Amino acid sequence: MSFLFGGGLFAGGIFLLLNQVMVSSTGRIGGLGRWGGAYRHGMRYGYGGAWGMPAFGGVTGGMGLLMIPLGIGVAMLFINAYRKLAWLLIWGSAAALTAGILHSLNMQFLPTTLWSLVTIVLMIASGAGLMFRSLYGEKDGED
Repeated sequence: MSFLFGGGLFAGGIFLLLNQVMVSSTGRIGGLGRWGGAYRHGMRYGYGGAWGMPAFGGVTGGMGLLMIPLGIGVAMLFINAYRKLAWLLIWGSAAALTAGILHSLNMQFLPTTLWSLVTIVLMIASGAGLMFRSLYGEKDGED
């Protein structure tokens, strides 16, 4: 019973915490502005693609090039040739695509009161504590 109550507290605290985070996108993978220069708060801070590499003419090469090794890996997997290399291409391409997408996100913690933040942290901590305590079990006669 304490596991379910702790899970409810933990899930509620995580929900409230994630509800205070604003996620926005830069509009393009790599965070580039319209002409290839990266802008944040009106200040220019660099050129390049997702990892700051210069691209042709200051415009991103894009993450679309990662579809080529992904497609080759899937094709190799379906023809049952070089399975280890095929899985390496698939997982490598998927990881690079995920990293590029996450790199283009901006996350901000919205203004909140100290009371709300303390409540959220206490809900998460007490919920996790109740869940872990219920996993250990209760022994008779021991503290």
